[in-house]
Amino acid sequence: MSHRRENIERAPLPGAGYLEDYTAPFLVVAGVLCFLGLFALWSLVGLPFAIVAALVLDRVIARKLP
Repeated sequence: MSHRRENIERAPLPGAGYLEDYTAPFLVVAGVLCFLGLFALWSLVGLPFAIVAALVLDRVIARKLP
């Protein structure tokens, strides 16, 4: 017996086919986490280490994948 997920007799649910865009909230949270991580590095080992870590991470993230 074959069961279809969509039922012809039933009306579609409200918002069916609509997907929320969570890009902006993700970018905000990612930025806050990066700031907190670099601030934690700065407080633990010093500002020069935090700057070097930020530069290395910037180079690794900006590198194009093959």
